[in-house]
Amino acid sequence: MSTVEEIIKERNEVRSDLLALKKPKRLFMTVSFSMEAACQYSGIDPKEAHYNLELYEKAYDKMCADVISDTQPSNNLRFPATYQILGAKHWVVGSKGTMQHPEIEVMRDDEYDEFIKAPYKTIVEKFLPRVCAALTKDPAHNALKLATAYGTYKNFTNGQAAIGAKMRAKYGFVGGVANHQMVAAPFDFLSDQLRGFKGITIDARRFPDKVKAAMEVILPLQLKLAKPAVPRPGLVASCPLHLAPYLNKKQFEELWWPTFERMVLGLQDMGIGSSLFVEDDWTRFTPWLEKLPNSTIMYMEYGDPKVFTETIGKNHVFGGFYNPTITLMRSKEECIDEAKRLFDTCMKSDHFFFRFDRSVMDIKSVDMPKLLAVLEWVRNVKY
Repeated sequence: MSTVEEIIKERNEVRSDLLALKKPKRLFMTVSFSMEAACQYSGIDPKEAHYNLELYEKAYDKMCADVISDTQPSNNLRFPATYQILGAKHWVVGSKGTMQHPEIEVMRDDEYDEFIKAPYKTIVEKFLPRVCAALTKDPAHNALKLATAYGTYKNFTNGQAAIGAKMRAKYGFVGGVANHQMVAAPFDFLSDQLRGFKGITIDARRFPDKVKAAMEVILPLQLKLAKPAVPRPGLVASCPLHLAPYLNKKQFEELWWPTFERMVLGLQDMGIGSSLFVEDDWTRFTPWLEKLPNSTIMYMEYGDPKVFTETIGKNHVFGGFYNPTITLMRSKEECIDEAKRLFDTCMKSDHFFFRFDRSVMDIKSVDMPKLLAVLEWVRNVKY
């Protein structure tokens, strides 16, 4: 039986070789379940665990004990108490305790010029009060609410960090493929946070020049967000990619890609790599993704694994594609066979790692005994 120290040493060697674009001795595994799914698996109500770190730790420990992964199998990015203090409309708790991001329009289509002229000022003074009902009063009141919300946020993030440290010491987990600030492609930020999907779709056709100008002022805000207070080697920012698959080629080339590419290059200039969750199907955009620095890590939701292996897999670390929900429809052997077929293709590149096509958000969306059997098989796959 290996000690925790030996497990960590071996896992770090595999991870280091993968990220250095060297052929690792085996497949690196980074498995992801949402906080809500971890609670469901442990028989704990997510609506309670959101506000109780002891319950969250209990759920987290159960998930860490049962799930095979080189990295921590669950994490939480959104803490409801913070949003509720602010009266936020863009992140709310659903009936089952899941954090949801409703479609809202924060910036009107006639406010582009104002935003472009003074982006940060407009966000703070005009857009933020529209999102957060508690920030609509006098400056002293607003400052107090922000301070209270931030204190709550730090309490939960520090508590989660302490729980994570316990789990790493207990189970030997190592770092994943992202360890730094989350950023957003400028076009995605404009859509997700300000105009909404419907609004940006219309704007891209009606006045693309204003959209371009807006992204030019969003870009430095994203780079500032990612700038570390204390620079250190090995930082990798996380960046989920949203809107590109919904655009035609002209819109992608002219509106989406340019500022995103410059953001990735700007991060690299600061010594920060990029870990991209390539949402939906990007197969047609692989020629652009290939241009990104070799330090860019990508994991895919959908797409043709063969195309990605022969393009992205040449010079980039990549993963994804495996859909855990098939465990509800297929036998254990068929689920393992699906992984075998995927690996037969993707492991023709030395830079592939195992990851689900997306995080498991609801434990009822998978058959856990079958999924655990798949993970048990994957842990023994060698290059």
